[in-house]
Amino acid sequence: NVSRELPVDAMGAMGAMNNMDGMDADAAVSSTSLVGIPKEVVPAMRKAFSNLCTSPSGVLFENALLQVGVKHEYVGAQGRISVFFGNLSSSPLLRFKAVVDDCDHLRMQKQGTQGLLDEEEDGGCTIAARTQAKLLLLVEVTAPFDDAPAMRITFKNEEGVKHEYPLRLPIVATCFMEPVTLEPGAFMQRWKSLEGQERECQEVVKAPPTSPAIDEDYMRRISLIITDGLKFGRCQGCDPTPWTVSGAATFRTGAKDLNGNNINVGCLVRVEANPQAGAFRVTTRTLHPLCSKAVKNVALVSIKLA
Repeated sequence: NVSRELPVDAMGAMGAMNNMDGMDADAAVSSTSLVGIPKEVVPAMRKAFSNLCTSPSGVLFENALLQVGVKHEYVGAQGRISVFFGNLSSSPLLRFKAVVDDCDHLRMQKQGTQGLLDEEEDGGCTIAARTQAKLLLLVEVTAPFDDAPAMRITFKNEEGVKHEYPLRLPIVATCFMEPVTLEPGAFMQRWKSLEGQERECQEVVKAPPTSPAIDEDYMRRISLIITDGLKFGRCQGCDPTPWTVSGAATFRTGAKDLNGNNINVGCLVRVEANPQAGAFRVTTRTLHPLCSKAVKNVALVSIKLA
């Protein structure tokens, strides 16, 4: 008897990070000899994905058989993402394949260990014990977006049992930001000019129950999330209290307008703390609704990990 767990779309789209199930239970059980991702590991995977959205490298997924590591770097609208698939077991992983979905908003070139990207039924590569396969993605963003590319890993063990792990790669909108520093007057002028329901996203998030009280040290961590994690410029002097952090950035794309210039989107964010309630209000304003939503989502998950 093969134990069958529910294959879950472990990191969902950034716009729906709490909707973690990518397949229903009936579909999973009807597929014989299929091992997926146990639901109990999803919280750890959610944290790993969130960390990687604002970190240059780390582990995306790990179980007794496989470790998936990611290293990614970005300049303007372009990114270079390396994915490593390490066999942690003492037996080879057979017919190992990684299928990365194409996205309308990304131009993507894929290179990998021979057979890794082969989608044929009898394709794939063999990862010997204690070795790894590699995938390289070269991407250029062409439009605002609020999700993360899907990657489906499949392989068989020596007994012929098929494993299937649907994951998401931490390629999110904030990866393509360039920081902008604005004087207080210029920031507030742009902030007011971007008023309106289509341009603003706002949500309140509670600080984790295990976190310390919100004080000035905590706010310094929030500032680092905005500058180092979301790649926004800190706009100081905009706020009358130490409980608000404001930032500005430009979302870069490789798409061209009618004059041949690159299309870019200005983005503003404010994080306001309520120390008594142990909560934060995150507000984003941009000219594009998807940019506003994407920045808000990354900021929320990052604050939860602060």
